[in-house]
Amino acid sequence: MSERPPSFGAHVAALAGLAILLVASIGIARLHLGAFNVFAGPAIAALKASIVLLFFMRLRRSGPASRFALAFGVIWIAIMIALTLGDVLLRTPVIVS
Repeated sequence: MSERPPSFGAHVAALAGLAILLVASIGIARLHLGAFNVFAGPAIAALKASIVLLFFMRLRRSGPASRFALAFGVIWIAIMIALTLGDVLLRTPVIVS
């Protein structure tokens, strides 16, 4: 492989982005924002994962097999979340007398 590794500045930028997102996720966890916490936490985690996937795993420059594996993983997680959400939302409440 004749690819050049990312520069030092790119590593510092990725580290700074991950550190900022870490502070944001800690801040969101400590604040009581009601239902917004449920959406903010996974959104920040998705941003952190995208930095790792695109920068450290170099998926931007990877071949079609790696991109297919990423797409399959994302689709699989979406299916699992949809099935779990469907199960939780369609349950009937249990009335204890």
